[in-house]
Amino acid sequence: MALRLDNNDEWYESEESTRATMVAELQRIKRRTLVRPVPVLLLAALLTTAITYKVATKKRIVEAEIVLALSEGTLSSDRRDIGIPVDHLRDYIGADLMPRSKLEGIVERRDLFRLRKKLGMDFAIDELRSNMEIAIWHNSFLVDDDQGNRSARIGITYGDTDPDLALEVARDLAQTVVQSAAERRQDQAAGMARQLAAMHEDLARQLGDVRREQAKKQVEHDRAVAKGQKAIAEALDLEGDALERQAKALDLEIESVVKSADVGIAANGLDVSLNIVEEHRPERPESHGFVMILIGVVIGIGSLIGSALLVGAFDSRVHDTDDVERLGLPILGHVPGFPGDGVGSLAARGALRRRVPSFLRWRSPR
Repeated sequence: MALRLDNNDEWYESEESTRATMVAELQRIKRRTLVRPVPVLLLAALLTTAITYKVATKKRIVEAEIVLALSEGTLSSDRRDIGIPVDHLRDYIGADLMPRSKLEGIVERRDLFRLRKKLGMDFAIDELRSNMEIAIWHNSFLVDDDQGNRSARIGITYGDTDPDLALEVARDLAQTVVQSAAERRQDQAAGMARQLAAMHEDLARQLGDVRREQAKKQVEHDRAVAKGQKAIAEALDLEGDALERQAKALDLEIESVVKSADVGIAANGLDVSLNIVEEHRPERPESHGFVMILIGVVIGIGSLIGSALLVGAFDSRVHDTDDVERLGLPILGHVPGFPGDGVGSLAARGALRRRVPSFLRWRSPR
């Protein structure tokens, strides 16, 4: 089925195609460039040199990585049903084991981010965290591992334009994590030891009271037997048996408290070790001549086109019929070139070509 265009759509058919318009514009730029090639080439060379130098001297960011090993001991075998998701472990490393106070110490010691003196320490801490990345892999804490102790690998990566500084900061961050974990384990162990000591002291006191009560009942029992008070002696025997059972129960509790130290270590995560096992030193970036040549060629082509557009846009002289039409003047005809047409011309006599003001040059024909 054929489609018919209305009269209102005739303007669409009368419009010149986009391709033809682009070709005509490129030809116009070419003509203007040929008229004034020196400014175009000079501007293109200047732009190419400046951009290429900027690209060549731009410092690239390199990354240094420190690998930590997180592993459980044999005392944690009863806790293998407790999993640690990767996101939780990453947040624990980045937030809990990298406190702000220690990050501030790294910033000050390494003199990072000079703008912190104007923008404040909050800016420096945010920049430090943005340049840092924490990766978790081989995380067997997620599953029940019957073959051996659970473990995980933690990679702390830091990026900087200076390879040596990147490695030093990555080491500082890793040491901060290890030290913070050790301090937490020490604090938890001290707290647990105080709690166990208090429990042991309380149970020992109760056991002492029971033993003294037993001795008292035994004395009373012996007196009742000596006086022939059989009923009283039997009642004291029953009370003595009850006290003996209570004493044995307290003995078992005291023994359980003593043995619970190892269980408490595993229950509080104190049997988990965190150590530095590997580091990856970044390589210094090398400049490749061939790549820079290709980049220079691409930049040169773009600069040449941009320079031609820029110079042509500010060239207000009349070069072709399009420039005449923009002045609102009718085109009566065109005289093609012929042999000897330059004899006696204004150019041959050294006269400058007339320039047209910008606002008139772009004026639409009436």
